[in-house]
Amino acid sequence: MPRIYLDYNATTPLDPIVLEEAVNALKNFSGNPSSVYEEGRAARILIEDSRDFVKSFLDAGGGDEVIFTSSGSESINLAIIGAVYAYKRLNKSETPHIITSRVEHHAVLNTFKFLETRGVETTYIGINEFGELIMDDLISSIKENTVLISIMGANNETGTLFPLKQILKTVKNIKDDILFHSDMVQVIGKTGFSLNNIPLDLCSFSGHKFYALKGCGALYIKKGVTIDPVIYGGHQERGLRAGTENTAGIVSIAKGLGVFQNNMNNELKRIGAFGEIFLDRLFSAMEGIRLNGHPVNRLKNTINVSFDGVRAESLLFNLDLYGISASAGSACNAGAISLSHVLKAHGYSINRIESAVRFSIGRFTTMDDLDYAISAIKEAVLKLRTDSA
Repeated sequence: MPRIYLDYNATTPLDPIVLEEAVNALKNFSGNPSSVYEEGRAARILIEDSRDFVKSFLDAGGGDEVIFTSSGSESINLAIIGAVYAYKRLNKSETPHIITSRVEHHAVLNTFKFLETRGVETTYIGINEFGELIMDDLISSIKENTVLISIMGANNETGTLFPLKQILKTVKNIKDDILFHSDMVQVIGKTGFSLNNIPLDLCSFSGHKFYALKGCGALYIKKGVTIDPVIYGGHQERGLRAGTENTAGIVSIAKGLGVFQNNMNNELKRIGAFGEIFLDRLFSAMEGIRLNGHPVNRLKNTINVSFDGVRAESLLFNLDLYGISASAGSACNAGAISLSHVLKAHGYSINRIESAVRFSIGRFTTMDDLDYAISAIKEAVLKLRTDSA
């Protein structure tokens, strides 16, 4: 029985070219990058070359910075907490106010919840049934003490794309000193992006979403933006992130972005076509299916659908028996179902949320994989509906 991996939004397999570069770094650049002797200098050069490439990939300007971290979550924490703490340090008498959406990744939402416990004022903006941000609510929420707004580039569950260029322009026209951060984990290295087009102040991303190693991430910081560190110790990463750098992980980020850049047009065209084919065939194969999120403005590799009369966890269990890996719109934790906060924010019914499954396509997906998956999904869904009846 084949194993068909359709969960690329959760993590991506390591690209063989990236693996080769990472192994080379592990074998031949083992020195501490902060050391002054030859092995340390060689590792430092490798890191700085990788940093320069990542900045070039993003179209970052002179004086902009890229700080390497352990993950997208750490990058998000550093951006949001670091910006708020810097503001509080410089404006001791003022209570900072920060804004985000209700459909952010928990790395953003739980960081906001943490800051609430530290006296920071927070606002959460809702979405409509298609996953679009309610702009009037965002605009009316901006205050004199609003320090930072964090809106994701693409939703990890539904793939819905947020019009960051428009949102950013609107925000800056109202209050130009607001810092704008975006969780770009599902965007950078997976679809086209340039800071020349969307001039973010801060953006976070993660290597394992674009075929690099797990345990490595990065934060872009625009020139002139001040943030405080959240991890203290040495003076690594421009004094913003203590701890000996993960040389192999950093190299893998640069190489992962390089591989994507070299093949971007063909890869996006191929994955986009595969996503449309998969969605069309899925809807043709059976009735009682509903697409979740925006029908057009979304990552084409991401298909989040609800199957009427079927519970997601039962379907995923059966699909695993067929050799198919996918994700649920709801998570099972110690026997208790936790409904997707993203789908709840859309205003969907409980039944629709409980029957939602996310399929996400990637670089190594083949047409044979999709043919097999459609057949298996249809068989599993019809079986579960029959059993339920």
